[in-house]
Amino acid sequence: MQKKYFLRANTSSGLVNLTENNLAGIDNVYLLNGKSKFLKDRILKNIEKYTKEREKEMECAVSPFNISQLDAIILRNEKTAIVDANCVPRIEKCSPIETDEFISKKKIEKHKIRQEELVKKEQDALLGLYSAYKGAKIIHDEWEKKYIDNIDFERLNNFEDGLLESLIPKKSDELSQRTFKRFFGASTPDGSVNYIDNLTEDIKTRYFIKGRPGTGKSTFMKKLHKKAEENGYNCQVYYCSFDKNSLDMVLIPELSMCVFDSTAPHELFPSRDSDKILDFYKEAGLSGVDERLKNDFDDIKRRYSFRITEGVAKLRLANAYLKEIESYYKNASNIELADKMADKIVRRIID
Repeated sequence: MQKKYFLRANTSSGLVNLTENNLAGIDNVYLLNGKSKFLKDRILKNIEKYTKEREKEMECAVSPFNISQLDAIILRNEKTAIVDANCVPRIEKCSPIETDEFISKKKIEKHKIRQEELVKKEQDALLGLYSAYKGAKIIHDEWEKKYIDNIDFERLNNFEDGLLESLIPKKSDELSQRTFKRFFGASTPDGSVNYIDNLTEDIKTRYFIKGRPGTGKSTFMKKLHKKAEENGYNCQVYYCSFDKNSLDMVLIPELSMCVFDSTAPHELFPSRDSDKILDFYKEAGLSGVDERLKNDFDDIKRRYSFRITEGVAKLRLANAYLKEIESYYKNASNIELADKMADKIVRRIID
C-alpha cells in the first residue's frame, strides 16, 4: 500500500518543512545530497517502483514545487527512509549519497552563468509568492472575524464537547503515543492538490467538516488531537498548507477514524455509507449571516482571490525557472549510474 502526502508546503508564512518529524522511529536514513533534483527524483522514483513491485508498504512525500517529483520515501516497517537532503536539516546518523558524482562537471560548467541567473530569478519569484500569500492571509483573517463576531459560542462549545466524548473513547492500556505532522494538500504549480482520498482509503469512518472561515473547524481538530494524545492514541495531523497554525485533518489509525476540513480548496462530499457530515456553520448559530453580510463577503472574496491568484502565478514562474535549471543537469547526468545506485539501495533495504 502506498500513501502520499506533502512534507513541505508554500504557506502564508513561507516554506514550511515537516520532514524531520516524520523521521521519528527511522533507524536508517539515506540522504540524497547534490544540486540536481532530477537525479534525486530519479533515484526515488526507481525505489518507489521496486518497492511497489515487492508489495511493500511505503509513504511517498510529494514535492510542492512539482507534483511529478518526490521529496522522500519512507518505509516505516523497515525503519528506513530515502530523503532529498534539501528537505531536512543536517542529520548526523545517515548514509549520504553524493549524486553530484553522477554529473559531468564539464557539461554543467558551460551553463554556470545562466544557472546563477535562473536561481536568482527563482528566489525572487518565490519571495513574490510568499508576499502574495501573506497579504491573502491578512484578508482571510478579516473574513474569519466577520463570522467569529456572530458565533453562538455556548452552542458551538456544547456541540464540540459532545463530539469529543463520542469520538475518543478511553483506552485500557496506556501506551506511549506518537504524532506525525504533515500536509494532505499543497499549493503547487498545477493548482491546489490534495491526497485525502488516498490517505483515508482504508479508514472506516470519515467525518467531513463543513463550515465557513472562523467557525471553529481547526480549533475543534486541535481539541480532538489533544484528547487523542492524552488518551494514548497515535495520530496523524495534517496542517493547512496556507496557514501553518491551522489544522485540516486529524487521522487516528487505531480508531480507523478521521476528521477533516471539507471546504474549498479541498471540498469533498461523502461517498460511502459510513461517511458523516459535521455542519459547523449550523452548530455555530450562523444562519442568515451570509445573506446579511453578502456585500462585505463578496468584497473580501474578491480581494482574497486576487492575492491567491497572484501567488500561484509567482509559483508557476518559479517552477518555469526551476525546470530550465534542471534541464541542464538532466543533460549532464549519467542516468545509468543513478539507476544502479537506486537498485543498490533497494537490495540493501528489501532483498
